[in-house]
Amino acid sequence: MPAHRDAEDAQDIRRVLGGDASAFQGLVARHARRVHDLARRMLRDAHEAEDAAQQAFLNAFGALERFDLDRPFRHWLLRITSNLCRNRLAARKVRKDLLPPTGGDDPVPEPPDRRRPLELPSDGAARQRRVQDAITALPERYRLAVVLFYVHDLPVADIAAITEAPSATVKTWLHRGRAALRGLLEAPETPPDVGGMED
Repeated sequence: MPAHRDAEDAQDIRRVLGGDASAFQGLVARHARRVHDLARRMLRDAHEAEDAAQQAFLNAFGALERFDLDRPFRHWLLRITSNLCRNRLAARKVRKDLLPPTGGDDPVPEPPDRRRPLELPSDGAARQRRVQDAITALPERYRLAVVLFYVHDLPVADIAAITEAPSATVKTWLHRGRAALRGLLEAPETPPDVGGMED
């Protein structure tokens, strides 16, 4: 994201802190799509993602006085969003655990032979759906790293700041996420849900 966006964010934040609450709309306009996209990919539910995105902005607005203006607002906002999504996924898992068991989780596939090319549909739309389904099926921590790195085009250092994890850990998540994605994409059919399983 260009530096001028960071400057615009800082200007709007100062206006909000100065009493002009309407200036927060500039922050929403610049970041709503990214926040909603992250929530949708993490939660895999459009309605819940909308709720989480709105809650992320509400939380950010309520905590704006604690924001460090020397840091990028987007990192702080994406951290709030990812934490909200993690909390919702944890609550969803608790609810799921209270239900009678229906069988075990499928494991994340072992990395396949890298010498074999991926067999993906030749149709562009079908290929894109297959990749999106595979990303959705990743375990939470890998999915978050993969989405921030490949979809939001953030460097490892920024992902580490957002997730509050060491850069080496983020690299591990990306490595394992790529391996799992390859296995999912080479499988005859993408499993509907292995996202609740953590290593």
